[in-house]
Amino acid sequence: MSAAVRIQHSSGDWESVISLFQELVDTRREPGGSLAVWRDGAASLVVHGGSADLAREVPWSADTLVQVFSTGKPLVALAALQAVADGSLGLDDPVTAHWPAYRDTPDHPTTLRMILSHRSGKHTFSPAAAGLDPRDHAALVHDLEAMEPLTVPGRAIAEHASTYGHLVDGLLAAVGAPSVRAYTEALSRALGVRLRFGVHSHELPLVAEPEPLGTAWTDPYLAHELGRAALLRPAGLLDPETLRSPSWQQAPFGAIGLITDATSLASLYDDLGRPDGHIAQALGRELWSELFKTAATGTDGFLRDTVRWSLGFRIDDNGEPGMGGIGGSCAWYSPAHGYSLGYVTRGLHTHDRVTLLADAVEAALRGENGARAAREGGAS
Repeated sequence: MSAAVRIQHSSGDWESVISLFQELVDTRREPGGSLAVWRDGAASLVVHGGSADLAREVPWSADTLVQVFSTGKPLVALAALQAVADGSLGLDDPVTAHWPAYRDTPDHPTTLRMILSHRSGKHTFSPAAAGLDPRDHAALVHDLEAMEPLTVPGRAIAEHASTYGHLVDGLLAAVGAPSVRAYTEALSRALGVRLRFGVHSHELPLVAEPEPLGTAWTDPYLAHELGRAALLRPAGLLDPETLRSPSWQQAPFGAIGLITDATSLASLYDDLGRPDGHIAQALGRELWSELFKTAATGTDGFLRDTVRWSLGFRIDDNGEPGMGGIGGSCAWYSPAHGYSLGYVTRGLHTHDRVTLLADAVEAALRGENGARAAREGGAS
């Protein structure tokens, strides 16, 4: 097959970005993936290239979907926040007020705010969960329900790498609110995108096959005990054969199981950043603004790094809300530069590729803004 990058949409001077993406595909640092940039409510650049399969026989197309791991966590948070907006939950209610079977520490009750900012103390499944099927959603929710918090709720920060979605789904089920999967389907319809925690059966042929490009994508996490507990319970979360199976691709796994495309992610973040967007209107201005505020900051025990968490998003040093996933996929909104970006890949590696692409995107935007300023200055 041709290794040529396919330009699905381009509005502006993106030649340097497209050339870089082509180089990544040519050198097979990008075996298959896509990049999308949205500005002012519309697609500005969408490119894709490489293959969707291990045999490199099926070209990546505009219809290709791929698992993006933790990049999907913000949708889990949005499902919970919609339940808050609807009056089913309160951010600071004790979880046990709604979910009586939830095992907690009475002196330091867990709240939804703590869960969404990765401070519930249930940042891994129990040791017994190592023997559970990762597709058994109910069993995993029960495992979290029955286990005692590993740390005092609200005190320690540790990304809920695998437990995030099941914790939220357990709470949503307790109050009769739509599940993460159901909420995400409804949001997809509202935005006209494809965000799936479990793809539809007719979409299975569109799902790209993940391909590890060495071990750098897992090494930093598996090097410490908490990381191993988070990613190896239940077994199979990092196993390419499991991840390629139709049964996994149709199962809801809210922490890491989002299957989508770059355009959908960029469109989601474009909507997220607008006060007149669907998400802001659905949540209400006050709750929507919480997405951009720091809810917890400090050293994250899973990431082994200093982080700022809002309610579902990681906030970077520039105040940009976003989320990346193990393996390299990523998405964010940049208030400073006025764009949203989605990058997805089936090549499981580090985030070095999206870092390069983001630098090229922002350089192109600076060049465009500089040219505009020069034109406007000359016309004055």
